[in-house]
Amino acid sequence: MNKNLYLITGTDVLEREEQLEKIQTEFGEKVKGINYIVLDKDSIKTLEAEINTYAFGYPTKLIIAKFDKKEKAEKEESDSDSADEKVDWLTPELEETLKSLSDVTVVFYGEFMKRSKIYKLVEKCGECIVCDQKKEYDVMTWCAKKFKENGVEITNTDVNYLISLAGIDKLVLKNEIEKLCTYAIDTKKITKEDIDNLSIRTSDVIIFDLTDSIGTKNIKGALKSLNELIENKEPIQKIVIMIAKHFKSLLVAKIAMMENRNVMDELATKSPYACNKYKSQAKLFSFEELKEKVRDLAKLDIDSKTGLIDLKVGLERIIAKS
Repeated sequence: MNKNLYLITGTDVLEREEQLEKIQTEFGEKVKGINYIVLDKDSIKTLEAEINTYAFGYPTKLIIAKFDKKEKAEKEESDSDSADEKVDWLTPELEETLKSLSDVTVVFYGEFMKRSKIYKLVEKCGECIVCDQKKEYDVMTWCAKKFKENGVEITNTDVNYLISLAGIDKLVLKNEIEKLCTYAIDTKKITKEDIDNLSIRTSDVIIFDLTDSIGTKNIKGALKSLNELIENKEPIQKIVIMIAKHFKSLLVAKIAMMENRNVMDELATKSPYACNKYKSQAKLFSFEELKEKVRDLAKLDIDSKTGLIDLKVGLERIIAKS
């Protein structure tokens, strides 16, 4: 195993950042452009040249290759690949160079599929660090620990409540916890009321609330959630897309439950928290109701693009029809 070759990936962005920071800290002094190089997808083709360029005045060099989008596995028919999906920068020469790194450390950072060429290479010759989102219970334990580290008292019930509002993304939760701890600098205590006053509700959480209201025929509550999304400066086009995507996922979950298939696999999610939320909501609707909602939202998209209806008005009609 080459201790100079790493790949950091996974859905937990905060843990990914922490792993990258750990490698950077252990590396020591860094001078950007000399012994510290950061590449992106547009400049990745210079990687081999950067590896072979001497770090003047420094015995070692650290190169971070950051990818914003997931590097997909190469398909058998290359002409069906988009330019973004190709890994044409990973030449046979570069592969050999990466296998024999000595005074240069290379870190690939981003979302990579396990079937991708670069993942397989690093898995074989270096170290792949996978940072996937934890189960809800693990996230709750992590949150409680962060409050304790800041000397702030909070009940497990209120930690759970915070997670229900902000979701299980630790990067989002970290920011919320820091804000709450700053607020409680004198009292050293956080209550549910403090969370209500200070914490954000993510768009995903609001979508779940909106869907809950539709499922329980609470039209007023659903419209309130819609207005909350709009007040959060979400474009109406994005709101329609998010709601449509949500109902498609509910339909997938419903079919999976009806056919006794694994809902988590069918939804292609690794989050038990999200899976359980979808399963719970899917039970609020019949199969026909979910199909109708998906059809109505698809029709709204077409009608709005042809000027037949305003998106917001159309969405309010779909909600009122529930």
